[in-house]
Amino acid sequence: MTSGADPDSGDRDYFEAIEEEFIRLRGTPLLLSPADWRLADDWRRQGVPLHLVLESIRRVFERRAERQAASPELKQRNVSSLRYCRPAVEKAWAEYRELGAAPTVRRQPSAIDVPARLGALASALPATLADVELWRSRLMKVGGTAPEVEARLAELDLELVAQTFDSLAPADRESVLAGADEALRRTSGRVDEARLPELRQRLLRRLVRERLGLPLLSLFGETPPPPGES
Repeated sequence: MTSGADPDSGDRDYFEAIEEEFIRLRGTPLLLSPADWRLADDWRRQGVPLHLVLESIRRVFERRAERQAASPELKQRNVSSLRYCRPAVEKAWAEYRELGAAPTVRRQPSAIDVPARLGALASALPATLADVELWRSRLMKVGGTAPEVEARLAELDLELVAQTFDSLAPADRESVLAGADEALRRTSGRVDEARLPELRQRLLRRLVRERLGLPLLSLFGETPPPPGES
């Protein structure tokens, strides 16, 4: 586990759920920094409900996706720290307390253009990807509410990366595995041993994405431009 917090097993679930969601939307398996863990610990000590933190993080990425869709020519800086989400979490927490700790008032889904986002993801798939047209077709056929679409995209994302890894030449697969193991060694002492297998899978997925230029299949994650664009 990242240094900077020493939670018991119950609190660890709180921290790891936040880390999982942030990393999923960020699209990289980089661990939270000690400063980020202290921030999450501060939220825990204040009694900020986990669901409120997770909803706020999703909202931050959702708004970034909306801004990008509205002004695709503008390059947004990457979200590299949980602290980027701090204002959103603390605003939601203040509103929550003003309501007397009543159940969170769920906002209506914002006007994100789901078909346009799916189209952007489909366009971001590299032309060299095996069965690329089939994958683009599958993406464009995903339907439902935004949460339903996001859940389906998460399934497709795992399938895409696994299929791509299996299709690599043996030497390339060995290179990816070696890269993941080397990155895992650098986390020595920072992660609970029970989490190492799952973290290794994250690292493998990241390396496969980097090698093939695959986008993260998410409505709200950071989507790269189509291949060939800067």
